[in-house]
Formats: sequence, structure tokens, C-alpha cells
Amino acid sequence: MDPSFSLRQAQPEDGPDFSELFLISAPFFVELFKDDTKRVLKNLFVSPRNLFSFQHVCFAEIDGQIAGMILSYSWETHRKEYLRTGHLFFRVLGFKMLRIFRVLLRLNAELCKLAESDYYISNLAVYPRFRGIGIGRLLMEKAEEDAKKIGSRRLVLEVEESNTIALSLYRKLGFEVVEKFQTKLSKDHSLNFCRMIKPLV
Repeated sequence: MDPSFSLRQAQPEDGPDFSELFLISAPFFVELFKDDTKRVLKNLFVSPRNLFSFQHVCFAEIDGQIAGMILSYSWETHRKEYLRTGHLFFRVLGFKMLRIFRVLLRLNAELCKLAESDYYISNLAVYPRFRGIGIGRLLMEKAEEDAKKIGSRRLVLEVEESNTIALSLYRKLGFEVVEKFQTKLSKDHSLNFCRMIKPLV
């Protein structure tokens, strides 16, 4: 690893970088939350014990500059924090939540299907100016290391089928596509995903 590279746990004050990187990895959030998108992400990021919390984020830095991030957690964390995450969404959005409630339920049913002892890679993103130098691989290797430490048996992720660069990286890291599926964000917009798995044992 280049000595100028470093990894660190996220802190609540990292919210702006988290939001920017999260939306690089999941731009469809803007279609869901519209003008509330960054406010939603900011509030969830600074709140402990939810699936978008700083507690589950690791940043990669180059010479002290944030270059990329990964958001990941265990199946048990998902089980414990899923309801609280929903409550936080409602607290931030209020009755605006009703507009997208069905879509969120559908996304939850189709994404993040975890079995016991799975470890989930929710989001991985690198700023464009720092791409091509191994940061994505470094962050994925860190998540795999964390997963092994707690006895996880598989890494699980979903990636948009059109994201060929990410698909190529994940295949090089030992992931295989186990399922392809489509989910509708709106009447006119659907997303096509690949579910990928890497056994750890």
C-alpha cells in the first residue's frame, strides 16, 4: 500500500463527504428524496445505530484528503438497526415519507437480502480524481478483513448492471453474480441490479 494512503473510521463531522460519495454510488436517491436528499443523508449519518450511520463508514484518504468511502455492516447490525433507520427517515421527512413509502418498501424487499453470518457492502465510492489507483480495492479489502474478524461467512452486495467498472472490480476480488433483478423507482424509471456474493469460508 502506498504510504500516502490511509484508512480511518468516519466521524460525525464527515457528513458532507459522506453525502457526496454516497450519491456517487447511489444517484437514484435524488430521484426518491429530491430536495430533501442531502438533509436526509446528513441526519442519518450523524445519528448512531442506524444503517447510514458514521459508525458503519470507513474513509480512504490520500495525503489527508478524503478520496473514497465504504459503508458496510453485518447481518446482525442490519437486523438490529433496520427499524430505527425507518424511524429516522420518518422523523426527518415527516409526512413527505408517505410519497415514497411504497418505493422504499420495495427497495428494502429487493436489496440487502441477507442470511445469517452475511456481511453487506452497502455503498462503495471513490471521487473521480482519485480513481484508478486502487482505492476501491483497498476499501473492499478492509471490509473483507472486518467481516472475517466477526466470523462472517459471505460478503454480499448489489451493483447496477450498467456499472461495468464496479462489476469488473468485484469479479477480480472474487465475487460472482448470483442473481439479476429489476426494481421500479417510478412509472418511468427502473433500475437493473446484479446481486454478487463472495464466500469467505
